[in-house]
Amino acid sequence: MIDHLKKKFRLSSFRKTVPHISLVGGLTTDNESRLIKDFVSICSETPLCKYTVDGFGYFENATGVVFINIHPNENLKNFRWALAQKFTPYCKLKEFDYNQDFKFHATLAMNLNDRDFAKIRKYIDTQTEPKYKQILIRVTILKNSKILCEYDFLQRRLLNRNEALSKKELTKTFQLLEEFFKGNYNPNEKTALKKIIKQESWLSKIPFIGKRFLGGQ
Repeated sequence: MIDHLKKKFRLSSFRKTVPHISLVGGLTTDNESRLIKDFVSICSETPLCKYTVDGFGYFENATGVVFINIHPNENLKNFRWALAQKFTPYCKLKEFDYNQDFKFHATLAMNLNDRDFAKIRKYIDTQTEPKYKQILIRVTILKNSKILCEYDFLQRRLLNRNEALSKKELTKTFQLLEEFFKGNYNPNEKTALKKIIKQESWLSKIPFIGKRFLGGQ
């Protein structure tokens, strides 16, 4: 949808856009190592988060934004607020990061002038609204628009940039997600991953199943 809107309305963009949900920031800090340490600490204690994608929304202000509505469960709400509070003492955050009330969304287009905003909103209103449930499988820290590191909620560990971009690692994540849906694996149990690896040796044998985005970055 993002690329479709760019092409249809000839929106200027110098970068490839990756669908995502922003949880905190952008931010700046002089203590990157502490940021990563705190990030991992909170992620490791956070139960699996879920959310619902439900229709379109708009921010009508000086920088017009068109987005997809995201309705988080309590785990995701608490996770986002815990990150913001943990980072506050040594990071410069965005104004909205200091408020517990937060509008979860996935941006489709932003920084629109009044004319483009009106045209895109009119077009979006004619489209079938997305409605589906999702699970947050990974959360990413970006540095200068590139992946610095990424926490995997199914593997329950921090991934470096190479691992975050690895097809092999993503395949492991989706295999664990499949086991979760089958009821064979609970990523909220700290010993669950060790048990499932011990019981089965498929992690080194599974083929690449293709990269899909379930959200969370």
